[in-house]
Amino acid sequence: MENSDIKPSTLMLIGGGVVLLLGTFLDWVSVDSGFGDFGANAWDTDWFGLLGIVAALIGLVIGGGAAARQFGNVAMPGLPFGFTHAQLHIVLSLFAVLITIGFVIRGDVGIGLWLSTIASIVMIVGAVMEANETAGDATPPTQF
Repeated sequence: MENSDIKPSTLMLIGGGVVLLLGTFLDWVSVDSGFGDFGANAWDTDWFGLLGIVAALIGLVIGGGAAARQFGNVAMPGLPFGFTHAQLHIVLSLFAVLITIGFVIRGDVGIGLWLSTIASIVMIVGAVMEANETAGDATPPTQF
C-alpha cells in the first residue's frame, strides 16, 4: 500500500490516537479556588487511578498500530477467536470514550480531557469506518 492511498479511517485512527496520547499530558482537571489553581493530568495516579494511563495506552496502541500498517508496511499478526483489527479498534476506542466521558461527567474538566474526549470519539468513528471498509472485502458464502 502506498502512502498516497491513505484511507480516511486510517487518518482518523492515527490522528485520534496521537491527540489522545498528547491530551493525557495536559490538564484533565482544572479547579480554580480562592487559594490557587489546581490541575492534574491523566498520569496523576492519585487523582485518576490507572484509567488515565489506560486511555493513553489505548491511543498509543491504536494510533501506532495504524501508522505501522500504513507507513511501515508491517503485517499485523492475527487475533485470537477470529476477531479482526477493526473490531479490536472499535472495542478499545469505545473503552477510551467511556473513560473520558466518565471524567467529563465527574466535572471540573480541563483542556486535556476535552481534547482526549474528542480524540476518542474520532477514533471510534474511524474504527467503525474501517470495519465498514473491510466488510466489503470479504468473499460471500458459496454453495456446497
